[in-house]
Amino acid sequence: MSDNLKEKIEVINTHLKHFTHYIELENFRAFLLLTLNSQSSTNIMAQLGLGGNREIINLPYDPEREIYYQKINLLSSSSLLIYVKSKEITKEFLLDKDHEIFKKFLNINELSLAFRGKEKFIFPRVSDCSTIDDSKLNVKIDDYFHSLESFIAFTQPSILFVLEAKSTSDPDLVFTFNMMPQLPRSTDENMLKIDIHLDYEHKLKDITYIKREENYSIKYMKDIKEVSHADLYKSSFSLILHIKSLDDPIR
Repeated sequence: MSDNLKEKIEVINTHLKHFTHYIELENFRAFLLLTLNSQSSTNIMAQLGLGGNREIINLPYDPEREIYYQKINLLSSSSLLIYVKSKEITKEFLLDKDHEIFKKFLNINELSLAFRGKEKFIFPRVSDCSTIDDSKLNVKIDDYFHSLESFIAFTQPSILFVLEAKSTSDPDLVFTFNMMPQLPRSTDENMLKIDIHLDYEHKLKDITYIKREENYSIKYMKDIKEVSHADLYKSSFSLILHIKSLDDPIR
């Protein structure tokens, strides 16, 4: 391994050394976009070529921690919680997709792309207990990409997480989870594999989407103002989620 690559890995490991099971997003809008991407076929990212097939979209709320969260069950012995700190946005249990409350977080174009059918949102009140007593996650770098263009073209990620540096002289960490099956070597091993890039130019600051064009060039977008049918078929989009912290929400 070259000294340059070793140095990059050391930078990454330094930033992620306290990573346990938690990723806090910046705001509820980011969390809502994450949920739409991960749970429903008729959502904004599915319209861009991704998705499953659900008409009920879950927005679980933990009243003890005062967080909305989504839990990712890893292919090891633990889970990952992605959350946003928030007071309850509604006391209702079931809301239609056309409810006014969602217009506070998504613009008209995002709403038009997000839904086609009769999707509804449910707001279960539930506390996750699976990560309370677990040990920290062991983060392992699977692939390091030397440019964002290489990252986007090779992995075509639907979601990229960005951990911004505290100073402009340090790089932002841009990564996604590598969910390829891997059996843990022991029952208490919590392994999380990631693909990652160090962004020294801070290209993703204030960016919400990356659009990969047909010729594999990329375009940075703060929001989706208009997307044609040709764009949906010839291009691909990645949602950019900015990390506020890696803190345990109960602390």
